[in-house]
Amino acid sequence: MAQVSDQTQEQVSVLMVVSRQPNGYRRAGLAFNKGDNHLLLAELSAEQVAAIKADTRLKVFETSMAVDSPGSLDIPNGDTSLTSTATTTASVSLSFAEAIAKLDKANKEHFTSSGKPQCIALEALMGQFISAAERDAQWAAFTATADGE
Repeated sequence: MAQVSDQTQEQVSVLMVVSRQPNGYRRAGLAFNKGDNHLLLAELSAEQVAAIKADTRLKVFETSMAVDSPGSLDIPNGDTSLTSTATTTASVSLSFAEAIAKLDKANKEHFTSSGKPQCIALEALMGQFISAAERDAQWAAFTATADGE
């Protein structure tokens, strides 16, 4: 990953798209790879965003990511093949607790209505598939530890 300077990092809006379809699945004029795909929102039309969000085969949420140097995004475990022509870098996978710390409780794309973290949001930060059962077990352990402190 590129070295991050002490300067304040600029944040850019990104559409995080997780596909369980085979590589090359297409929607809105874009080809998606199986797994995480990160798209700069500024480079997408409103129609493309709507079409991607409407596709039930894709899990989609909006987030922001840091630009750590001119033309370089700090994309956590991202598939950089579909991001803009900017140079991208992948960061280290986060643990469950680290991923939880990065989620916004007020964002329905990060947490369910019952207060559990969304699997798709965790997957994007942890860099691996997490089932609802795995999430529930880790969430129970996490909340028990948090309540015990």
